[in-house]
Amino acid sequence: MNRRVTIGVLGGRSWIANQAVIPAIRHSTGATLGSIGSRGGSVGYADVLADPTVDAVYIALPNDMHREWVLAASAAGKHVLCEKPMGVSQVDARVMAEACDAAGVLLVEAYMTPFHPRSAAIDACLRSGELGEIRHIDAAFTFCLAEVDNYRWLAARGGGALLDVGIYCLAPVLTVMGGPPSSVVAHATHAGTVDATHGGTVDATVDATTAAWLVWPTGATASVVTSIELAERQSLLVCGTNATLIADRPFTPGGDDTSFTITRADGKVERRSTVGGDCYLAMIEAFAAAVCGRSAWPRPVAETIIMAELLDRISAAATVSGRIS
Repeated sequence: MNRRVTIGVLGGRSWIANQAVIPAIRHSTGATLGSIGSRGGSVGYADVLADPTVDAVYIALPNDMHREWVLAASAAGKHVLCEKPMGVSQVDARVMAEACDAAGVLLVEAYMTPFHPRSAAIDACLRSGELGEIRHIDAAFTFCLAEVDNYRWLAARGGGALLDVGIYCLAPVLTVMGGPPSSVVAHATHAGTVDATHGGTVDATVDATTAAWLVWPTGATASVVTSIELAERQSLLVCGTNATLIADRPFTPGGDDTSFTITRADGKVERRSTVGGDCYLAMIEAFAAAVCGRSAWPRPVAETIIMAELLDRISAAATVSGRIS
């Protein structure tokens, strides 16, 4: 199929849909924008799925709605690009994957970071063995979500820091280590401690910050920090016996994010550069190509399920502070 793929949208009021994904679809050479469904709008979610001109849907709904509408999309024969995290648990991710497989439609997670040129260069470096034996990885993604009226402050809606940005920190960790850790220790600060900061009442059971310490049988370790209450910080540090890789703003790269640093064991520092790029546009082009069968989607749904399992493990292992009684 060489024609352009028509992508409808479920969640037309979503910030990420309007600021990043819908513009990417409009600029794509392989896709065209279909109908957009919004809650309470003239076009509903079911209307988009019933539209015969729509080949695929991008789901930008709150996390707790992903499973329902992925299943509905698969029943309607629509391919699915689902906003991360695909499911609020590995059980949900598996159910969605099985439904789409049975329906013969493609299901992929809208994790855009790997589609940036610098991200591809970092990934190639991490896979090459150039850094030597990996001893430790440090990854952090924190930002201050000031608005109280946001589903990310509601545990029942799949909110919290770990589900929201955990994939960014953990994906390169899994790449480097080759699979999940053997041991997980974690701590979560629940949102009850930030009520006054945010000027209102939020769900005291949602994790505002989650920090995890991961260990592999080789003795390699990783520290991960995710937060929706702390000042913005994105960082990635990968320490090997031959060299260390450092990248700033590695998880939501833009056109100006074009370099990372390699520091070798002898102290020599090399700054590597790439071109910039629009990772959302590249993601849409890759999705359209996968729907048409021109190329395979680079991140199989099995990897999404492995990620969901690790997020579940970290959440289950986390000790808690900050809960309101």
